[in-house]
Amino acid sequence: MKCWICGAEEAATREHLAKASDLKALFGKPSQRYPLYFHASDRPGMPRRRNIRVGSLKSDTLKFAHRICLTCNSARTQPYDYAWELCSGDLRAAVPRLLARGSFRANWLFPYDTRRAMRFVHLYFTKLFGCLVIEGGIPIDIAPFSEAITSGRPHPHLYLAFGHLPLPVVMAGGSDVHTAQLERKVAFATWLYHVGDLAVNVMYALPGQHREGLKVAWHPHMGAQRLRFTRFSGETD
Repeated sequence: MKCWICGAEEAATREHLAKASDLKALFGKPSQRYPLYFHASDRPGMPRRRNIRVGSLKSDTLKFAHRICLTCNSARTQPYDYAWELCSGDLRAAVPRLLARGSFRANWLFPYDTRRAMRFVHLYFTKLFGCLVIEGGIPIDIAPFSEAITSGRPHPHLYLAFGHLPLPVVMAGGSDVHTAQLERKVAFATWLYHVGDLAVNVMYALPGQHREGLKVAWHPHMGAQRLRFTRFSGETD
């Protein structure tokens, strides 16, 4: 199996559906005695699964089925992973304050080299959304995702919105990907990633799309001065 990011033949590793550090922050280290419980809706090649006991954060149950190479899953994207790990922890700790203010400054998260660090956060979700495109067979061109990750430049059509999503139980993961097509091509796609009550709405939007969710979204080309922090209802557009 080829790595979808760089095209290498030896794709032997798998990306976590929800970042391992996010899972550890919420649930600690699971064990066979104190497991996590995994739920997933139908995905191509993977039937609906409910209440699957998971005794380790390294379990393949918590990962995408499609593989990427070791270089892309380590040296190439570790800076992106680490940027989100820091961002996730600080945002989760400040949710009540951020809701009251409705926004935050990126240099509060990353006092040094702010724009670069926020670009890395964007690239982490570029990798995750690219995995979703590949795994789900979504008709979106994967080449710009690969180019963004390997070059370190932001994907031109991927936007992030940060906010609060109240859930009835403590969980981490993501929604289904919802798409809208124009002339037989996906023009807009939206996906919610959540860690506890912190959520990131990842949106793919071709030029000319004027969706409601984009009004509070951020892209690295907008700079990294002040980002919106909104209330999500679970329905995104």
